[in-house]
Amino acid sequence: MQLATALRAQVIRLRERSFIAQAGALLTGAVVAQAVPVLLSPVLTRLYSPEDFAVFAIFMSVNGVIAVVAAGRYDEAILLPASDDDAINLVALAWLVLSVLCATLGVALAVLYGHIPDRWMQTLRGDWLPLLPLTLFICASFQILSAWNNRCTRFTKLATSRAAQGVLGGSGQCALGYAGLHGFGLIWGWVLGYAGGLLMLLRVNLPSLWKGRAQVSRPAMATVAHRYRRFPLLSTWGCLLGNGGSMMALLIVSHSFSAAVTGLFSFTLRVLALPLFLISNALAQVLQQRIARLNNEDPSLILPYVLRSAAVLITIAIPFVILLAFAGGELFAFVFGADWAEAGEYARLLALAVGIRFVVSPLTAVLSLEHNVKSCTQWQTLYFLSVTLTLSLGSHLPIESFLKLYVAHEMVLYSIYFGVVIQGARRRPPA
Repeated sequence: MQLATALRAQVIRLRERSFIAQAGALLTGAVVAQAVPVLLSPVLTRLYSPEDFAVFAIFMSVNGVIAVVAAGRYDEAILLPASDDDAINLVALAWLVLSVLCATLGVALAVLYGHIPDRWMQTLRGDWLPLLPLTLFICASFQILSAWNNRCTRFTKLATSRAAQGVLGGSGQCALGYAGLHGFGLIWGWVLGYAGGLLMLLRVNLPSLWKGRAQVSRPAMATVAHRYRRFPLLSTWGCLLGNGGSMMALLIVSHSFSAAVTGLFSFTLRVLALPLFLISNALAQVLQQRIARLNNEDPSLILPYVLRSAAVLITIAIPFVILLAFAGGELFAFVFGADWAEAGEYARLLALAVGIRFVVSPLTAVLSLEHNVKSCTQWQTLYFLSVTLTLSLGSHLPIESFLKLYVAHEMVLYSIYFGVVIQGARRRPPA
């Protein structure tokens, strides 16, 4: 009995070391990927106006909301099967769903683009809409390949592709800004970076995908489509609502305030996300792979992993939140120029909201497990309804009061989200 206990403890220690190594690899790539945009932000703020950042932010928001569901959420299931044959059929299925959606969207935009109401175009600042099918395909393909890459535990390769994505994207935005492309320079630079990262990830994973192609068949794809049907049926709508809630905040700001305020608000969120979420996202990638494996091997270990990860994230978040809360205005004015000092005041107000998102978001990998999908969808529905109602009621307020209301909403809803995560970590899969 003592020997079995000792062996189990040794296995846990080895897995923890592996977790640290894997997270470190992803974190290194994420640091490089995000260091370039952070370092180039002072340059970008002198090449582009707040109005240009408003256009870019709304494009990123709409693209991001649709991209996470563009493959029917089957990309989220790629890590779950015990069999690689099932996993590669999920990869094929995800790409099939993505291709059909992008083709349908392309035809719809070609037919309807000239008939979109002017009021909608003004709120969306939507001259970028014809690019949407292309950017969706690139972004969602990167997600599919990332999931397969993580299943194969090639974390250093994903780190390298993310680093290339950041370098190419930031450099492209600067070059296009110097060329006078304005708002579209930010968008095309981002597309260049994502396409470069996708090509690198494809080159690394193509041999394993090609090797498994013989296992892909219509009956096998139909089988995994039915087995993981909760992802398109529940997770898709939950994700649309959850990410749509984040987009609603930006759209309400765009509708209720000036283009300059929208640009300052979106730029603030972007800058705050870069240094914090590079760590959060790196841990999320590893947590998702580890939790999927523990779910197949020993689900009782999931909750301890989640709690330890939460403690690490809280420890990292506290200094950033304190720095932003007390010196956000001065930092933004010094780094980005006096024209962006108001964005620093927004950062000071948003510090707590960014901090709690940083802590909770990577832990939601627990809710990607099939038996937790329903709980995740319920919270995402609650978030969408509450943020839309709360911010719509507060849209007449001055921007500072509006932001305080937004932060209060985020603190309450993400505290609830953390409770949902803990319950999901305790829940056992059906026998």
